Amino acid sequence: MGINRTFYVTQGSLSVVIDGVFEPELVFADSDQGIRDFDAYLTENPEQPSQLLLDVIEEVFAKDGVPRLGPRDRAALFNRRAARKFPRTPYRVSMFAGSIDAKAGEHTVVHGAISNHELLDPWLAVINSHRVPLKGVYSVPLMGGEMLARLFRGKGPTTLLLTHHQGDKLRQVFLRDGRVMSARLSQCPPIDSGEYPEFTANEIQRGRRYLERTRLIGGMEELAVCLVAPADAGEAIAAATTGDSPTRYHMLDPATAAHKLGVPPAATDDRLEALYIAQASKRGSKHSYARPADRGYWIMHRLRHGIIGTAMAASIVCSVLAGAYFGDAWLVTRKAAIIEDQVTQLSSALRKDNEQYSPIQADSHEMKVAVDTGDYILDNRVPVPWVLSQLGQVLGRYPDVQVLEVEWAAGSPAAAAAPRARRGQPMPVSLPEINRVDAYLGGIVVEHDGDLREIFARIDELAAALEAGSEFSRVAVVQYPLDASPSAAISGEISRQSAGPGSRFRLHLVYNVPGRAVPVEEADNEAV
Repeated sequence: MGINRTFYVTQGSLSVVIDGVFEPELVFADSDQGIRDFDAYLTENPEQPSQLLLDVIEEVFAKDGVPRLGPRDRAALFNRRAARKFPRTPYRVSMFAGSIDAKAGEHTVVHGAISNHELLDPWLAVINSHRVPLKGVYSVPLMGGEMLARLFRGKGPTTLLLTHHQGDKLRQVFLRDGRVMSARLSQCPPIDSGEYPEFTANEIQRGRRYLERTRLIGGMEELAVCLVAPADAGEAIAAATTGDSPTRYHMLDPATAAHKLGVPPAATDDRLEALYIAQASKRGSKHSYARPADRGYWIMHRLRHGIIGTAMAASIVCSVLAGAYFGDAWLVTRKAAIIEDQVTQLSSALRKDNEQYSPIQADSHEMKVAVDTGDYILDNRVPVPWVLSQLGQVLGRYPDVQVLEVEWAAGSPAAAAAPRARRGQPMPVSLPEINRVDAYLGGIVVEHDGDLREIFARIDELAAALEAGSEFSRVAVVQYPLDASPSAAISGEISRQSAGPGSRFRLHLVYNVPGRAVPVEEADNEAV
């Protein structure tokens, strides 16, 4: 979240910087009148999210060594060590700075503090009284690591970053592996004066001696000097540097630095604090001197916006879901209307049928019997194409045989005793399964000369052919052209059954259903 209002605090004033622009009428002196004017300004602009950036001399750093601990214990130890080193100020911060001895598990920590808390107390009192959402209390040295990474990526493990601030001050930030270890803010000549290069070169040499004396760098360790200044001033500083200590210079003009940070070029080359303000406005900083009370309204501000954003997102999701459900409801309503039309049409057709045909009155048992009977017929029916196909396999070879009629009936096992009624209620009817089919074929033999022996042999041949060439289990002749009663013993009669062309006969064909029990029955008496 970008912040477009910054309170820039120095030793003698507080400047309100909006969108990176310094306005003269928004500079308030560190005096009673200036604090009253700042209070009046915030009265008219209280709820705008802001941040505070410090660029003061009274910022000190101290290196310390701590053992390896868990996150909670480590934070508590950092706070105790920082309070012990800087007991007179509440504005303290501790930063991890690497390992001293990996085997022993010791770490280097740098404690930073604003030694003169009276520089901040009046301004923060006014800010908190107006409930201004304050994102953080940052300082230029604390942002040195982010600034170095953006402007001079990969320029060596030990780096001295130099920028010209407030028109007449030189800011020096010493970093090891991108972590701030020390910082200085010294008075210096104007950047366009002839004294500036020599003064800056002397400050670099003095700063190196201080770092060596405090054992922040070794005597022969190379120091990378990263300088943001106009090209001619940078070359003059490098030429004015003397001494045997290894030093490498990396120059960057202010316009290029502003371009790398993605901000408009700084107004003047001697107010490069604008680069830090722009960096803080866009990305903030990992470390802040803000106390919990100083960030309370900022947390409430973020929470309020988070709730509003969540509510808006939820409303959008609900709107989308409502639209989807509305579409589904519309489809369901349309389908229901179609179904109602179909029900109306079917009801009308049923009413007309009922008016045309008298309804059948039947109880549940009779309906059950009717349904079971229908199922029995469907399960045990012998289709006409099958019967004709079985007969056609053989009759095609007998052109002199003419079929007059074919009839068949389904046979079932012996029926079990009917179930008794229970409490006056009839029991369901048990329907047997079919186990055999009896078919009867009647026909005549045409084109013969009256030789009965030949006709009888032709009929017997047809019966044998049907039994052998079809799926019928047994085929027997039950009627010959002459009807002879088999019960005639002493006296009898043989006569033609009917007059007419051809010799009439009748066959009995039996088909046993596979897998069904067939009762043992004697063959029909077919003797003539």
